[in-house]
Amino acid sequence: MIKKLLLTLLVTLSANAESCWTSLELSKYAQDELDDKATFSIKDAVSCEAVAYAKFYLGKMKFQADANGLVHLPTPPEDMDRSLPITIKADGYISAKERILVSFGSYWKKEFLMSKKLPPQSARFVLSWGDKPSDLDIHLVANAYHISYRNTRNIPSKAKLDKDTTNGYGAETITVDALDQEDAYKVLVHNFSNNAPLDNKVQIRVYANNQLDNIVTLSNSNKRCLEVASIKDNVITYETKASSLCERR
Repeated sequence: MIKKLLLTLLVTLSANAESCWTSLELSKYAQDELDDKATFSIKDAVSCEAVAYAKFYLGKMKFQADANGLVHLPTPPEDMDRSLPITIKADGYISAKERILVSFGSYWKKEFLMSKKLPPQSARFVLSWGDKPSDLDIHLVANAYHISYRNTRNIPSKAKLDKDTTNGYGAETITVDALDQEDAYKVLVHNFSNNAPLDNKVQIRVYANNQLDNIVTLSNSNKRCLEVASIKDNVITYETKASSLCERR
């Protein structure tokens, strides 16, 4: 009963064409789980295209995505209550590693983003979340520029906003072509729509040195703007704190 109630809520979630997952896809995955099938979806963090034939490791089990970047598994036992490690590998992509919660006969995360491999001095920041708040923005503030949807979106040979989403889920992605050791950077999350507080579905994946450096998961917060990472002398420091820089032009 609990599982059916939870999945009924999932069916009502929506994402527009700007999101990596459409409402139709999310509804299909939720229906699959009502039919005792778990569908995992793997997509590119910039293009939102499916990552075909990715290798998918769940705990000690190994699976492979199909041509649509989907992995189909049986749902877990109702009495399972734990987190499991996931590793995803695909040609041309940086390996993804994280843990997912398993409880009430459900995997509590089934949508995954991957970044293509990057040059050694590049960095990439990928923001993802749930259906609410509807519009989150990722910002990159350097000494001489500010990258976001409402500021400069592309500075050739420096940094660009690859992807913007205005109706839930993400991804929002900023790529730095080459980190400048003489510069300093701050990575921010802005609750632009502010129609719900930030919660632990909000995650920022930080790619540097051609690897997944960290996944920052936010705690519940009513703050509109949070700094989640800073970079100086090519060293990344992770600290989540309120900021006023999201409004800076």
